[in-house]
Amino acid sequence: MPAHGPAVPYWRLSGFYLLYFAALGALVPYWGLYLKSLGFSPADIGELMAVIMATKLVAPNAWAWIADQRGHRMAIVRLASLLAAVAFAGVFLALGYWWLAAVIAVFSFFWNAALPQFEATTLTHLGERVHRYTSIRIWGSIGFILVVAGLGPFLDRYGAGL
Repeated sequence: MPAHGPAVPYWRLSGFYLLYFAALGALVPYWGLYLKSLGFSPADIGELMAVIMATKLVAPNAWAWIADQRGHRMAIVRLASLLAAVAFAGVFLALGYWWLAAVIAVFSFFWNAALPQFEATTLTHLGERVHRYTSIRIWGSIGFILVVAGLGPFLDRYGAGL
């Protein structure tokens, strides 16, 4: 079947999904264990985990509004990804409850902004070829599975505090 429209940047799109969900595979299953290794109580851990989920209610909507007003979805994805990485570096500066709550709130505000904008970008690239979405998005699942499966034994051996 002949291609319709410009070529889809398969590896760039797939690579983002791979790395995004690989990072998610390191964070989601093991963040609580890391917090436990720092001596946080189960209630504190639950609250700090909830911060990540709470920003999912606000961030995608705020960033979607910005993207709709300004356009430039990929600039938003790049900026959000950079600011998420910079914000997460704050984890290494201090370990108190309120500090980590603030760091995670800022990190996840940007982190939760990137994926919906990238999804819109992917679907724009695909156009009428939406049937190709799964062959691109599968790389996110591969990244998540590889990191979860690989990091578990590593942390068992060296500890979650690492």
